[in-house]
Amino acid sequence: MYSVFPSKNAEIDVKEILEWYENICPKLGADFYDEVLIKIETVVAKYPKIAQIVYKNARKLSLNRFPYNLIYIVDDVKKEVRILAIVHDRRDPKIWKNRIS
Repeated sequence: MYSVFPSKNAEIDVKEILEWYENICPKLGADFYDEVLIKIETVVAKYPKIAQIVYKNARKLSLNRFPYNLIYIVDDVKKEVRILAIVHDRRDPKIWKNRIS
């Protein structure tokens, strides 16, 4: 199992998305957050290479219920996953591509 760490930018992404959904309906915010955590625990941490590489070494994994993707990189040596971004399906990829070093 890999350790998963969010970047500061990914934490900001989650906060902004949560606020947006909570303004619509508080339950939606909680549902979104739960889905992110479940996807990280059941897929990313256990099978980090299941998602396709979309840019350099960054992988993209879609959420099931919400139109968002987890963008992350895998470090096999350290057995770590670094979440770079959580972005809407229709957002410009430049938003997260500049987060890759």
